[in-house]
Amino acid sequence: MSTAAVRYLTMLRMVPRFPRAITTTELVGRLEEQNFRVTMRSIQRDLEKLSADFPLLVDESARPFRWSFDRDATMGIIPALDLPAALTFELAKAYLTPMLPPRALSHLQSHFNEAHRALSRERNPLGQWPNRVRVINRGLGGSRPPIDADVLETVTEALLCEYQCNLTYQARSWPEPIDITVHPFGLIFRDPNVYLIGTIDGREGIRQLVLHRATSGALIEQPVDRPQDFDLDLYIHSGAMGILKSNEPIFLKLRCDKPALNHLIESPLGIDQITTNIDHNTFEISVTVGDTQDLRWWLTAQAIHCDILGPKWLRTEVEKVLAEGLRRIRESGA
Repeated sequence: MSTAAVRYLTMLRMVPRFPRAITTTELVGRLEEQNFRVTMRSIQRDLEKLSADFPLLVDESARPFRWSFDRDATMGIIPALDLPAALTFELAKAYLTPMLPPRALSHLQSHFNEAHRALSRERNPLGQWPNRVRVINRGLGGSRPPIDADVLETVTEALLCEYQCNLTYQARSWPEPIDITVHPFGLIFRDPNVYLIGTIDGREGIRQLVLHRATSGALIEQPVDRPQDFDLDLYIHSGAMGILKSNEPIFLKLRCDKPALNHLIESPLGIDQITTNIDHNTFEISVTVGDTQDLRWWLTAQAIHCDILGPKWLRTEVEKVLAEGLRRIRESGA
């Protein structure tokens, strides 16, 4: 392949999809990083030539010109989308559609369309994949609160660039929305909500901001003040994503019924879980977990399938909740 052809392909991969764009000056710099020595005028001529065969857009309202791919363009550049990649996009669509607002998904729509076409070619049986896969969630299945698309785009860009962002945010305990400056550390999708993890200027501690409570957002091109030892996985495993009752972890010991709670063997409650088979009907686990409200809800719901062997104070607490619930049911039925 000629050097010019390689340069064309390299350059096309650098052009983003509309509404993002790249200037000819930026292209010159990036091509030089790839060891292509070319002038800005040559880049301009190359792009004008390529626009005859590829869906390239140019904004000539300012200099240097800004180039982008058409928002709805499919990427027909070799290699073509193969079946494994097409299936991956179909799965991504199934998982992401319930979680992200339509405008956020629109950036991937052309890839989803191309994946569907790839699976449908020549009566491939994989073309029926979208009709045979569904994603559902455990629990009551309440509807997900809508997230402002501008807020989501601002937050994701801030995370990728490690910039701060400004949000107009309404916490449950605040009497009215407040403009806050956020140092974002990560995003956590915990059905049905999306949480932005980070700190707020003027407030102590790491916060969990529920994105649907933010009504507007703006990027602040200032670096994030992020603790060097912060790790998103460790943050989750600490139990922080539950409603913490205390900062002290719990060493939990349970005797569980088979097969009702076999999923605890397949999906341990913590990285240090030890499972011991007792007999054909029961097994025991010991594990360190966060002291959260979620733990109490789960133990209350599974009371007919497990015994709390320790700690005793937690067993007593769950017993009181169950007794109060039974008392209310009996009184309401009288």
